[in-house]
Amino acid sequence: MTNLYFVRHAHSVYTPDEVNRPLSEHGCNDAKRVTDLLKEHHIDLVLSSSFKRAMQTVEGAANFIDEAVLLVDGFKERTECQQHNKMSC
Repeated sequence: MTNLYFVRHAHSVYTPDEVNRPLSEHGCNDAKRVTDLLKEHHIDLVLSSSFKRAMQTVEGAANFIDEAVLLVDGFKERTECQQHNKMSC
């Protein structure tokens, strides 16, 4: 049986730069908790959007299984239109 675990990025520091917005100190602590929780499960693969805060949230789990985080462009929570406050593209 295949199990999927979805994790939303941990708390981030606000910056207008959506792509490179890092985790806050609180978010880093939560990312460690995510890693600890996922260590209890058999994880084969870690996927993430290319947003820094998302990658930072799951990189501990990827490191634990000695695999790279695989980036999936479709996992982005915002589109270019939303980033530039456009109504449509």
